[in-house]
Amino acid sequence: MVAIGNFEGVHRGHRTVIDVALARARALGRKAAVLTFEPHPRAIFKPDEPVFRLSDEAAKLRLLAQTGLDGAIVLRFDTALASLPAEDFVRQILIGRFAVAAVVVGFDFHFGRRAAAARRNS
Repeated sequence: MVAIGNFEGVHRGHRTVIDVALARARALGRKAAVLTFEPHPRAIFKPDEPVFRLSDEAAKLRLLAQTGLDGAIVLRFDTALASLPAEDFVRQILIGRFAVAAVVVGFDFHFGRRAAAARRNS
């Protein structure tokens, strides 16, 4: 089970996503982790605009470590990753590289080239 997002600041909304991932993972007898991105995707999509960060990568990882998760995956965000269609991201990264069985995301999370895949209820 993996929760995906930037987890900028690990605020209350992020903790809700993390708590859902933890609960689902524990119910299935699985481990739970987060998948986050560095640098922040806005730095790639809008390189001329400064990115305000509530916490840097090290602080974010310290905050995530306090949530009870089993781990954190930091994925390098670059133009190659940004250009992957959503289906390829799922197949190549989530399943192929990390063997993810289930994903939890927030209500406003989108991924894949041109943000093609949005959260789906299950």
